[in-house]
Amino acid sequence: MSYRLERCPACEATTQRDVGVARDRHYGIQGEYRVAQCDSCELVFLNPMYEDSELARFYPQDYYAYQDHSRELSPALRFVHRMLGFQDGTKDPIFERPGKVLDIGCGSGWFLSKRGSEGWQTCGVEISEAAARLGAEQAGLNIFRGTLLEAGFPADSFDYVRLNHSFEHISCPNETLREIYRILRPGGSVLIAVPNYSSLNARMFGRYWFYLGIPVHAFSYSANNLSRLLTRSGLEVRSVIHNSNYAGILGSFQIWLNRNNGKRSTEGFFINAVSLRVVSQWMAKIFDWFGQGDVIEAIAWKPLR
Repeated sequence: MSYRLERCPACEATTQRDVGVARDRHYGIQGEYRVAQCDSCELVFLNPMYEDSELARFYPQDYYAYQDHSRELSPALRFVHRMLGFQDGTKDPIFERPGKVLDIGCGSGWFLSKRGSEGWQTCGVEISEAAARLGAEQAGLNIFRGTLLEAGFPADSFDYVRLNHSFEHISCPNETLREIYRILRPGGSVLIAVPNYSSLNARMFGRYWFYLGIPVHAFSYSANNLSRLLTRSGLEVRSVIHNSNYAGILGSFQIWLNRNNGKRSTEGFFINAVSLRVVSQWMAKIFDWFGQGDVIEAIAWKPLR
């Protein structure tokens, strides 16, 4: 059931402006969805908003995070990727020793499998029943099927909580961050990687921006309003970096080209041209350097008592 947000979740301002109507450009989801932006902190969100259980119904069975990612690239292909500038994985914080990690929106659990092989105790939360089952059956992972608020983990349970491109999918950001604060051990860290609505590409392409992701992206954040949310929950922000790839540039351009032909973002010459991906990857890193990249990664910690 949808409901209207009268206050901004980040700053509680009551004034917002209508951004317009957008539709899915990635998965073939039907319908149009209204988007609003807070006048104060510029947070962008679906309005009307949907409960997480309703948002879950939008995801197709072939959603990328729900697939089996257990196969790794060959050493030769990893070398080629590194030479071409495609080594752009999430910049997770460095820990002195393995601890206990929770991956929220873990999909089929490839990250948990990797951390488990490094000696970490692993746990995941995933709203997709099929993805959670895949991780449990193929890798023996402990994945709770549902939302973080439903999981009910004990207080001070985790050394590291990670939300890699999942926080923008969650309809209740304040409640989620307060729960993360509760289950983090004092001194524990949290990483949140989300699309950056204040990026150059977001401003240029508007409703055709690759990472707008309507309707599965319930919110679109900037470094400022994400930091504000983290601080309000009691967490202390340690760093916010830009870490983007070619999709923000090339994917947005392909969506703009496909705007009237009904094709998805993955269909078209430009998005599938390897040479253009390489050039766009380099351009994305330049945008990151100037603080204009499409993806931001915030690292915060729970202060010691």
